[in-house]
Amino acid sequence: MVSASKHPNIALFTYSEIVKFSGIPGNYKVKIHKKPRYINENKCTGCGLCTTKCPIKVPNEFDRGIGERTAIYIPFPQSVPKIALIDKSVCIECKSCQKICPAEAVDFEQTSEYIDIKVGAVIIATGWDEYPIMKKNEYKYGIVPNVITQIELERMLSPVGPTGGHIYRISDGIIPKTVAMIQCVGSRSLKGNSYCSGVCCNVALKNAQLLKKEYPEMEVVIFYIDMRTWDKGNEEYYRKAREAGIMMIRGKVGDLREDHETKKLRITASSTLTNDFITMNADLVVLSTGMVPSNTTEKIVETLGLAKDINGFLTEIHGCLKPQETNNLGIYICGCAVGPKNIPYSVSTALASASKASTLLSKDTISQELIIAEINENLCVGCHRCEKLCNYEAIKVNGENIAEVNDLKCKGCGVCVSSCPARAIDLKYYRDKQIIEEIKGICSTELEYKEEYIESIELIWKKIEALAPYQT
Repeated sequence: MVSASKHPNIALFTYSEIVKFSGIPGNYKVKIHKKPRYINENKCTGCGLCTTKCPIKVPNEFDRGIGERTAIYIPFPQSVPKIALIDKSVCIECKSCQKICPAEAVDFEQTSEYIDIKVGAVIIATGWDEYPIMKKNEYKYGIVPNVITQIELERMLSPVGPTGGHIYRISDGIIPKTVAMIQCVGSRSLKGNSYCSGVCCNVALKNAQLLKKEYPEMEVVIFYIDMRTWDKGNEEYYRKAREAGIMMIRGKVGDLREDHETKKLRITASSTLTNDFITMNADLVVLSTGMVPSNTTEKIVETLGLAKDINGFLTEIHGCLKPQETNNLGIYICGCAVGPKNIPYSVSTALASASKASTLLSKDTISQELIIAEINENLCVGCHRCEKLCNYEAIKVNGENIAEVNDLKCKGCGVCVSSCPARAIDLKYYRDKQIIEEIKGICSTELEYKEEYIESIELIWKKIEALAPYQT
């Protein structure tokens, strides 16, 4: 991240968002809304002195609410650029930060900026968000304080986290003796997400081993549906976790109750391996929540005109052959914007997207396939059927109620041709008249030319034309 911020050919627009997008591949126009930090970026040195004098304390989003931050804060220790910002929603404008800042970087009069840039290609890497377990209250999360998520546990295990790398019960600050982890919370379920997030099992194994190293006497139990350690070296990692004394129970947790006096959590689960019920007491319960699309994905879809799948992730053209390409030439997707991924897989898709973008931009001209759809305006009735069925959003019905084809988006798949009830769409080089003439040519060369045979061919073709509008 530091290297990216110092590279002469990389311009970083942080605390910003795209509000308008238009143009064609190689010449996209982007309008960026740069939000006010109320800090002069050219003056701020990231010393953090301003944060020590702010009287306002609010939960820290980066620490998942376990720690606190001030109204003026640096988002996280490794943030790039390392510049403070002021949260105006909680700031009381006492101006203590402005008085103490040695660089005179605090500027309460700063306003929003709108910046217009031109780019040749776009790579979307909007990441992911945690499954909204607070809304679901699964396993009494948000009700019982000693039920936390894996991300909250990771922040506690971090040396620069809110607890300095040590584990305490949220309710009373006592070091837990028994920790239970519940897998697939919000994943592989009809009530949540039907898909597997792919990384939760390995995250649980990693955090469980960190707990055992820090607290060797601690008992760690993992309840799982299927332990999916599919990536390179992860099966060995799983075996090491077993050897470290971490208990694995294959089964779903059905009930979780808190003892109001001891604050212990009573867990009831079914073991599918032993075919019986298990009950145990835990001091701390950690939920392995799944991945969902980031909250900015929906806006990106609307702004850039992209497609998304049933789960809300961005859609590629083909999962195997074109996994980084979208329906719009020059716009590529990678990482968890496409779906749940671990870090190595996210890096490899990012490299693939960068390669695609550099290949496009390294050419002076863009090669476009000429086999695309064309509209006969005299026949078009503006029924919008082609517009709805086009997978590439290459056809739009204009204000005059006539379909128009975007030559750069059209891939020549022919779906619109077969769906048009008025036969107003043809595929260049594969027009209906051309195909009929080809059939006549084949008949005249391979068989004796007979007028009645040609008439039967034309009759068959008319029947095909009559059936075509009902095909999808």
